[in-house]
Amino acid sequence: MTSAKWRPLFWEPVEGTGERLMAGVVVQFGGETVVRRVIRDDVLDSLYGADSSRPRVLIEESLEICRRIVEAGGEDSLLLLESPILGLHPGPYRQTDALGVGDSIRQAVLLYSSLAQTDVADDEDDGTVQPEEVNRRFATEVRDAVLQQAPDLARFFNRQARLHQDGSLIRFGFFSESTVMHFSTVSAVRQSASVSYARAKLWELARAKEFASLPSAALLTAVPRKDDPTLGSKQRSKLATNLNEIEREADDGKIRFIPVDSVSMAVERVLELSS
Repeated sequence: MTSAKWRPLFWEPVEGTGERLMAGVVVQFGGETVVRRVIRDDVLDSLYGADSSRPRVLIEESLEICRRIVEAGGEDSLLLLESPILGLHPGPYRQTDALGVGDSIRQAVLLYSSLAQTDVADDEDDGTVQPEEVNRRFATEVRDAVLQQAPDLARFFNRQARLHQDGSLIRFGFFSESTVMHFSTVSAVRQSASVSYARAKLWELARAKEFASLPSAALLTAVPRKDDPTLGSKQRSKLATNLNEIEREADDGKIRFIPVDSVSMAVERVLELSS
């Protein structure tokens, strides 16, 4: 996971009343600034009727101004975003762990809005980091952090190997004379896709371990923290069920399933397994 910075942005339909709805969010993640309107069209329609297009355009313009201010201000510009902009009031500054821009938006929506679009962070064109990219980013962060402590392990990362005689080469996160590893992530909001990815990687690990006669194989998986305040009770329950399912399938293939909630924890486990 990567640190994300964000602020919710609130709309005051009747100025001066103090009654505000979350209209959008501005996010800084991975050097990118993204703003997103989250208030639903039907909410604006119910408030303004036939004139709802006017506040909608004003909100969109306000969000764009926020984006430009934050983008021009640099790394700490979100801290300086305090004054209302065309009727949008910046909310509390937050810094959280997130899998991507979309994950940050979901956190904001879960914490501050019950009137947001449920699919606002799932649009493939909105800058949201997609699952495959998230997995690659996690693997890259782990590799870079490991190499800071053990540069001699560089030759084992991103190595290719076959799963059977004359088979195609498959790239693994880590492949040495003693162990093979894959890296993956489990997103609380994309659990089905995450589990499918983990299953595919477990199969590759099992085949590689058998074909290369390796002593061990492991799937290191980034998972949300148990105390993550953005997880609902249903998400927690589903997450626990899915992690148990992955662990059982890993055990069946004699693969170690290692859930971690930080890059530093993953680094410790890689160093242990590679020693």
